[in-house]
Amino acid sequence: MLKPKKITLAYFSGTGCTKEVCLCFAQQLAKKGLESKTVSLENHDPGNLKPPDLLVIFSPVYAFRLASITEKWIKGLPKSSRTMVVIVPVSGGGDISPNTACTMACRRMLKKKGYHLIYEKMMVMPSNFGTNAGDEINQQLLRILPEKTKEMIEDILNGEHHFLMGKPQDRFLAMLGKGEHLGARFFGASIHPSSQCTHCGKCSQKCPVRNIKMDQGIPKFGFRCILCLRCIYSCPVHVLKPRILTSAVLKDGFHLQKYKKQESEDMSEKQSEFHLKGAWKGVSDYLQ
Repeated sequence: MLKPKKITLAYFSGTGCTKEVCLCFAQQLAKKGLESKTVSLENHDPGNLKPPDLLVIFSPVYAFRLASITEKWIKGLPKSSRTMVVIVPVSGGGDISPNTACTMACRRMLKKKGYHLIYEKMMVMPSNFGTNAGDEINQQLLRILPEKTKEMIEDILNGEHHFLMGKPQDRFLAMLGKGEHLGARFFGASIHPSSQCTHCGKCSQKCPVRNIKMDQGIPKFGFRCILCLRCIYSCPVHVLKPRILTSAVLKDGFHLQKYKKQESEDMSEKQSEFHLKGAWKGVSDYLQ
């Protein structure tokens, strides 16, 4: 059984889901008497990391790859020949093609630096992109999170190995997904506030890559966007809109805290209907 003394949990989270997974992981480790240190990638210089015994990296999946901010952070890590690594991709669609190849680029970077990848597994959380499975399923994903996290930690400590198995076509799509990093820049540059903007500046303060500058009280968007959607969903008056890829933004917004606060209810019938429709197969399989 593995008994790492120094554990670092490193995460990037655009709208809160990946952070929720990371914090749950820390809580489950603590229940086993294992201490961990949590760092946010957007505020952490990877060059200053003192390689731990176990490094767990949490990242959302964007266009078949881990977030560009995650890839950049991994690229900046110091070399280490003793650190074990776990990668936890967080997706709204689940462990399905072509998401299964999302870690390929990061695997290569970690190997070059001497890190030992021992485990990777997809976690599913409410989707904030394009379409949403609905409040009931979102609540169920949050309720099952501690159980899924506990199972993952048991596997890791018991020396079990699990890796995402991307098919050749998935790997090709993951390579093309690099274009998403460029496309995100144009998406961000297209965002504009309506006349109802209150000039509060919260979007600028919350941007993880400092892509938003305030010009005489008006937010101006540059070309460094990573498509995390944090600015749009956290706007208190909901006045930020993109001019391109408008279908990426959920019409009713994204409300992780609302899903967490809603009372539990009997989901058995709704889960069955959800599964029988054949939609969202990755999410349905994850909930079984």
